[in-house]
Amino acid sequence: MLTKRNNLLLHPANRWIILVTCTVQVCIIAVPLLKYSEVVPITIVLVLLSAVALFGSVTNALLYLCLISAAIPTRFFDDHLMLPLDFKFYEGLLVVIFCLAGVTWLFDQRQIWGRTKLDRPLLVLLLAFAGSAVIGLLYGQSVWQMLRDVRFPLYYAMFFVVTSFYEIGRSNSFLNLVVVSAAIVGFEYLVEFMQTVDLSFVGNFYRIARTEGLLLPIGALVAVTAFLFDHSSFRKLMAALALVPVGLALVLTMGRAMWVCMLAGLAVLVWLVISDPRASAKRGRRILVLVLVPVFLVAGGHLFQRGTGVGVEEMVVRRLQGAVRYSGGDQSIAGRLIAYKAALDNIRQRPLLGGGHGATVTYTRVDEYGNPYLFTSGKVDNLYLTLWMRMGIAGVVVFLWVFCRAIKLAHHLFKQTESTNTRYYCAAFIAVYVAMLVYGMADSTMIGNRLIFFHAVFLAILTRLEATDPALHPVRNSLTEHT
Repeated sequence: MLTKRNNLLLHPANRWIILVTCTVQVCIIAVPLLKYSEVVPITIVLVLLSAVALFGSVTNALLYLCLISAAIPTRFFDDHLMLPLDFKFYEGLLVVIFCLAGVTWLFDQRQIWGRTKLDRPLLVLLLAFAGSAVIGLLYGQSVWQMLRDVRFPLYYAMFFVVTSFYEIGRSNSFLNLVVVSAAIVGFEYLVEFMQTVDLSFVGNFYRIARTEGLLLPIGALVAVTAFLFDHSSFRKLMAALALVPVGLALVLTMGRAMWVCMLAGLAVLVWLVISDPRASAKRGRRILVLVLVPVFLVAGGHLFQRGTGVGVEEMVVRRLQGAVRYSGGDQSIAGRLIAYKAALDNIRQRPLLGGGHGATVTYTRVDEYGNPYLFTSGKVDNLYLTLWMRMGIAGVVVFLWVFCRAIKLAHHLFKQTESTNTRYYCAAFIAVYVAMLVYGMADSTMIGNRLIFFHAVFLAILTRLEATDPALHPVRNSLTEHT
């Protein structure tokens, strides 16, 4: 019943609707472009969008969107895949997905999925984002800054597309995609590092940090969870292979917050293994796996250091000493503290509802030569302070409501379900999003970049698994099977 939903669009009698949609999109995008140099990248964009729209289901399109949002670097998006009016390639693909979902609904309205336990929190969160933009207009914030800040959080609207049209039998496909995407990002980090660093100088090091790097700890935690709760030998092998580039890339980022969130996620997995009554026979082996993961990462970094001669270990020690024994000399930490103080000064003026999207904070930074300068930004490197500054304490509460409720839902489903695949998914979800909430203390990426697509799909699949699990809803699922 569920597998027929997305295939309905591929019926020859219905393809003309998608063809008309793509033709209109071609006209809107291509007509204003007169220079030959701009035609080639736009043609690539249109071919990819049209291929996904005409020959892919909504589920495939959603997975494809997540993949390219992680695998394609930001610089390539900006240089070669820009659309008019500063729209990004992945935003154009998101529009196509919404069109696919809309056409599916027109032809099969009965297949729209019912309510889930996260519908209300997500809807309230989206309304809070929109209301914060209105508040920003009332306070006279820059419209350009407001649109720049609010566009990413609104990607969470994809949650409702996933709950309605994603084929729930492919939940493990999404986890596989997370692991593969993280491995691709890891390879990209390694390639960039080897191209940039000069191996003829012993101790030379070049730190890499990119938007898509957030997927490294997420992918690593999902891969580790596969060893603990997945019964598929193929997926365990894939996870083991993916951990090699992901682990090395985590070392090359030198991201102290990423390391902390990884340890937090591993600690959650230890707790799940210990508290799981079904794991008594395998508890010792699973805990051993969790203990060996940090050892594996450290050993991998050491071997990379020995093989290349770059200053990985020296940089690690320097950054850890700067964090543990901070005395004002670490410029990255000093800059964060100055930004936090400036954000708190803004928060004191409007603590309840914030200054709205578009609110900015100005503080002093130091360039690479030690020269101070004023820097203005719409966010700081802290998820909760950024939310508080834009949306007030109300926005922080609503955001935490969504993810804390989702973690509680995943834990309940993890304990009650009989499905191995569902337990694997729930364990991965709990580990990842406890880690991400910890990571929010040092970064605002959960509301500030294109990887929100992963968060929206993660949340939506969880609610679908809960709503279709026979152990939790035996009557509802028996009626569905009978129908």
